[in-house]
Amino acid sequence: MDLLQYKEVQIHPVDKLEGTLAPPASKSYSARAVLAATLAPGTSRIDNLADSLNVQAMIDCCEALGAQIRRTDTGAVDVTGPDRLRDGTTLCPGNSGIVLRLLLGATAHLRRTTFITPYVESLGRRSNQEMVDALRTLGVRCTLDGDHGRLPITLEGGPGVHGGAVGISGRRSSQFLSGLLYLGALLDAPLEVRVEDELKARPMVHTTLRVLCSAGIRVDADDELMHYRIPADTAFHPAHYTVGSDPASTAALLAVAAAVDSSVEIRHNGLEELSGVLRYLAQIGVPVTEQQSSLRVHGGGDLSPCDFDGSKAPDAVLPLAALVAHADGTSRFYNIEHLRYKECDRISDFRRELQRAGISTEEERDTLIVHGSRAGSPGDAVVESHYDHAVVMAMSVIALRSRSGLTIKDPQYVAQTYPGFFDDLRRLGGTVTA
Repeated sequence: MDLLQYKEVQIHPVDKLEGTLAPPASKSYSARAVLAATLAPGTSRIDNLADSLNVQAMIDCCEALGAQIRRTDTGAVDVTGPDRLRDGTTLCPGNSGIVLRLLLGATAHLRRTTFITPYVESLGRRSNQEMVDALRTLGVRCTLDGDHGRLPITLEGGPGVHGGAVGISGRRSSQFLSGLLYLGALLDAPLEVRVEDELKARPMVHTTLRVLCSAGIRVDADDELMHYRIPADTAFHPAHYTVGSDPASTAALLAVAAAVDSSVEIRHNGLEELSGVLRYLAQIGVPVTEQQSSLRVHGGGDLSPCDFDGSKAPDAVLPLAALVAHADGTSRFYNIEHLRYKECDRISDFRRELQRAGISTEEERDTLIVHGSRAGSPGDAVVESHYDHAVVMAMSVIALRSRSGLTIKDPQYVAQTYPGFFDDLRRLGGTVTA
């Protein structure tokens, strides 16, 4: 049964989970690698490319720009970039902010590119004003039908686009910075980018820099990741990329295994931004045995409340918050204002669903406060997904340890990152029904 075709699913409480799983490949690295390969004339190879809706959106956009993308007999993906990207294309990044922001940078030098989305209540509501202002500084004409830099957006670049110095805010998202770094590698003049305020989600900036380095792009960055310079003599070259495991999906599986009595092995292909997560799990009382390519979790014990700096691992905040909903006491997830500007407001919207499930919470501008209890959620509630894979996975953690289970509406959005999430829950012994 394909549970993603149903408008709602029921996650039932479970006494025990057991088995071995492999999380999907990183959507963040995959999307960056597909775009870098598209910008390199010649053929690049990507091993372990993520099979998620966000990555498929990047593939569709890159093919529209002229890339040839095919899966090999060994399961790898070959991407052949065109000598020149196509002008005059209309691109749909789906519901993915990173796909949109990377492409806004990578296509800004073209004569005309238009961006649209059918997700008017999710990606369509997210502001791109920081990126629009920065592109205009660099000579790009940006035409908007709405306000605050919301889609649809048309970019007109051409000969008037130039390098120089530009500032960008990193307070709401680091994705704008990543998009500018891709653009800088395509300009005929040096580009200097200065982060004007604060930079959230630094691990994702490191991912961008790793991919650009693999593609042959030179980016000089200071130690604080606040100032960048890309010289004029750099260019994209074909490369071989190997994608590691997705941090959001891995964090969700860790929380799933930790929430109930379990013995679960998670086999991974390399971990991004999860060292802080493993330390946090140890602090709250979850035994995790770490080996070279696997993590073994023994869950179901008593949990202790603990605070967490969400800027260190943004993708882990929601599943960890769902987990400590079962700890007696108060936990604070701070430095997370940037989570308000994702597929949904991951503070207010997620908090609303926690409260529907019977979890006591509070919020501040950049903080989610969870008042947990060992009893957890009584269950027997209907919660919304808010177009967001992270909300679906985190509410599943709540449901598994609840007393009566939860119904999750519009569960299909989990496929943005982890299409096989519900199937994997069942493999471990969970019960998921439509």
